[in-house]
Amino acid sequence: MEYMHLREIRANQHEIEKAFERLMAIRMLVARPGACQWQFFRGCARVLLGPGMDEQDKSRWTELTPARAAQYKFEVENKLRRFYQRPGEKHPFVFTLVHRDRLHWYGLDREDYPSLCGYCLLVRDTAEMTTGLAPVVGPELAAYLEKVVTEALVAEFRAYAGLPELDFSLLEPWFIRDSPAWFQVTNVMTGCRNRGWRLDNPMNPSTCRMLSVVVKKVSKNDAEVATREYWYLRWWDSRSKKYTYPYRETNSQLYILNRTGPETWKIFQNLRPMPRSSQPFRWK
Repeated sequence: MEYMHLREIRANQHEIEKAFERLMAIRMLVARPGACQWQFFRGCARVLLGPGMDEQDKSRWTELTPARAAQYKFEVENKLRRFYQRPGEKHPFVFTLVHRDRLHWYGLDREDYPSLCGYCLLVRDTAEMTTGLAPVVGPELAAYLEKVVTEALVAEFRAYAGLPELDFSLLEPWFIRDSPAWFQVTNVMTGCRNRGWRLDNPMNPSTCRMLSVVVKKVSKNDAEVATREYWYLRWWDSRSKKYTYPYRETNSQLYILNRTGPETWKIFQNLRPMPRSSQPFRWK
């Protein structure tokens, strides 16, 4: 189950507004509706659902410091998390506050989504929940997916650096075997070994570096992670005893990951551009 996109919220706005007001009327949750954190929570709902804000409200929130806004968000989220985890009546919609810089964790467009002092109210439709394993959405999963992609980059480089030995076991923790991403790497390994190319000659400057990694989208069984990477592979021809092909690129790549277990994700596909600074050989 994912958070609703803005168009879905607009289509169900009346029902969401009613659910929000019912939530705010629960005294066990909102003991003091006039407290600043709950007024901030309501303000986030107003910019998302309407009717918007008058000049007095705009002036009030304009003067709110980032530190104070973060404190309000923490207090509201702490209460909501405990409330939703308690046994009781099922609610048709679940609400949460997140910073707009983290909207990409949930597959939402930061540019279009309304926010108040940098924070956005997200809505989940619990009717869309299905049986089975629900995805873990949040900073923990995002950090884990970033780790998988970063470790995969290191494993790929080590696999190349280990030639002429074909050690596919380096890839197994991070890549789905026989997937497009798996064959993409293993084909390069096989092609370079057949040509006698390697990276282990003395003073070889080959290296790689992860410059940035961002989780773009997460759903129940797949995820998309965008990266900015630097690769320098200076291939040495062991037969002619000279450097034969320098691959030196800084590019953007998109990784498609699949859930392979209750707490395991691996890379299924890696979409990367063709080299621009050098002309690659064609490997059959």
